[in-house]
Amino acid sequence: MSIEQWHEETDEPASPQINTPRSGSRLLIERIAIGIVAALSLLIPLVFGLLFYLAVSDGIVVNADDPMHMVRLWMVMENPGATGLGLTVAAPAQSDNGAPCAYTSVTFLKWDKRLRLETNASYCTCYERKNNQLVENESGACR
Repeated sequence: MSIEQWHEETDEPASPQINTPRSGSRLLIERIAIGIVAALSLLIPLVFGLLFYLAVSDGIVVNADDPMHMVRLWMVMENPGATGLGLTVAAPAQSDNGAPCAYTSVTFLKWDKRLRLETNASYCTCYERKNNQLVENESGACR
């Protein structure tokens, strides 16, 4: 058998391929699903990394030098281990005598018994400037 004969014998008409176009809603659902999988693949390690960092450190403090504008996130550690997250937010407030004050709110996300959000404390602290630093002042009161 020569090459020409073999080539002629194997040349069969190809069966037509049927490519059905995907509907717009199916394509949208597929794209949303891919987006969800991509977001979860990035978000899950980030959350576990953050929880690990909070468990081994004192927490994350943003703007720690200024008690008037401070945010602190920390892990609540009770017996026998981590039972939640704590968030402290301080914002400027007005005082009776014009002294700078900070209104502080403490919120907890607890998971020891069931998942719940608790706002346990809120308080106001007034300050006075001494040597270009803010020092707590007992005489001021917030409005």
